[in-house]
Amino acid sequence: MKQLIKTYFRLTLLILLLLPHTAQAQAARPAVLVLNYHDVGTPTSPYTVTKANLEQHFKLLQEQGFHPISPELYLAACKGEAELPAKPVLLTFDDGYRSFYTDVYPLLQQYHYPALLSVVTAWQQTGAPADIGQLATWEQLRTMEASGLVTIGSHSHNSHRFIPINSFGDRAQALASREYRDGQYETAEQYRQRVQNDMEQTQAALTNNLGHPAKFYVWPYGEYTDTAVELANAAGFELTFALDDETSTAIQPSAVQRTIIYDNPTGPQFLQLLSQTPKPLKPLKIAQLDLDMLANTNRTELETNIDEAIALLQRSQVNTVFLQAFADEKGNGNIEQVYFYTTAAPVKQELFSHVAARLQSAGFQVYAWIPTLAGQWLIQTPDDQVQALIPEQAGWYNRATPFSPHVREQLISLVNDLAAYSQLDGILFQDDVYLNDYEDASPAAQAAYQAALGQPLTAAALADFAYAAKLTDLKIHTLNKLTLDLAAEVRKIRPRVKVARNLYPLVVTDPKASAWLGQKYDDYLNLYNYTVIMAYPYMEQAADPKAWLTQLAEQAMTKPGAREKTIFKLQSYDWSKKRWLAGKTLSEQAQTLKSNGVIHLAYYPLNVFSPKQEPLPF
Repeated sequence: MKQLIKTYFRLTLLILLLLPHTAQAQAARPAVLVLNYHDVGTPTSPYTVTKANLEQHFKLLQEQGFHPISPELYLAACKGEAELPAKPVLLTFDDGYRSFYTDVYPLLQQYHYPALLSVVTAWQQTGAPADIGQLATWEQLRTMEASGLVTIGSHSHNSHRFIPINSFGDRAQALASREYRDGQYETAEQYRQRVQNDMEQTQAALTNNLGHPAKFYVWPYGEYTDTAVELANAAGFELTFALDDETSTAIQPSAVQRTIIYDNPTGPQFLQLLSQTPKPLKPLKIAQLDLDMLANTNRTELETNIDEAIALLQRSQVNTVFLQAFADEKGNGNIEQVYFYTTAAPVKQELFSHVAARLQSAGFQVYAWIPTLAGQWLIQTPDDQVQALIPEQAGWYNRATPFSPHVREQLISLVNDLAAYSQLDGILFQDDVYLNDYEDASPAAQAAYQAALGQPLTAAALADFAYAAKLTDLKIHTLNKLTLDLAAEVRKIRPRVKVARNLYPLVVTDPKASAWLGQKYDDYLNLYNYTVIMAYPYMEQAADPKAWLTQLAEQAMTKPGAREKTIFKLQSYDWSKKRWLAGKTLSEQAQTLKSNGVIHLAYYPLNVFSPKQEPLPF
């Protein structure tokens, strides 16, 4: 075990040494504007552009000095076999509409612009759904491809659709979701086989009708997983395309991000897009929602509870929800069950995916608020548990040790299931990811200290300043790496997931607190999309809540990137006095934070069922 730990630390150091060189190589690649169009004609959906506006777009590309490139040139640049022109732009069109042949293709010929057209091969054979309309025929596709201007790619065979994902009947994109059918969840292997079959079928259809397989694959709705990318590559697709909000992206060999053309932009609007002006920072308005409060085995009552929660969120103009994914009805933070389908932990009720789907349908971004070390099922033997050098100094949660490979494997399985069977926009790590200065003295931790520091944790060693400093760094690194490994596992299935982690406020205001908690604010800002500071003045027994919040905000906002990446979470309930805080109090506290530069605000908990609950002040 000691040799494994030594190898782990050496590999970590090697990766860190290589990171700057990787970043320099990426920075040397030019940014490419990749545009995504759909139908052309009279707008019957937000994804349709008029021919007049499209022609205006083409003209503006020419006037602004953009150089449309083919997907083949983009691929060659990815391989380092070609250089791109200045201001490159790649035009992509999805679904294979007849209008591409009648309206877009003549414009491509007029301007000598290349483009990628992706088709759903099953639709080519059996016809498209009624809301899609007429498609270009195989003969028309062959004619356009022969011109050298149009490249035909796949938009799947029969996966441009939604499938059921739970017993409630919620649906999600086929290639990025596990299917729920006949009371059973699709396994990882069944999912893999379904995606592989679809890849093989679309390549067969393209080969039979065009005379060759396709090199380019466009993910339906922009959704994909690492497994799907792997299977696309195995099927012969050399480059895949997704969707994102970014207007330009460095060239990359997989899941190229595209800007979707939406709401039939006029010439001036398209010109604004071409300017690639950075979007203004959008404040996150967050509510942290207890699923314990909504859970009910009666379907009618459950839906009523969800309706009431959504109504409060909408009245409060919330845009993001941190949704509890675990059961904590005792309120002690020692988690015994979860609310999602998994084989890695006890399940109380499979609710999370449904409530998340309801919230997303109502327009909210949903982060899964997940436990990490406080999952009691992780502690199968005493050696799996965080142990304090002085037992009386043990922390306030009963936690599993982050130094145990066994614990790590269980957590990896847990978050893999969460991502596979739920639709997520982000994850929030619970505040159980900490170690105090007397922790961890478990056998796995002691072995790690011996390997990395040359001696285990003892009272004498802890009294040595140099050893204690190195010990703190090692604990911080271990906790950080665990959360990053879990986030990476989630992103194998949900690649665009954002990651947030709870931070104790003392870490911000007192430099010595890193040793007491195993957390470091600077690390959070560098490693996660968002740092969530638990700004709970009453829990911290602040004599003057306003002064306490002012000091916290002032010190937090001095860090580079803090304004964009830090969320201040206010308590809306005073646990010590067992009372909900008045709306006026919350409003004053929010204003105090905002006057000190805070952009992103959150509230916890929510008084969902009170008729007197005022909208949350943002």
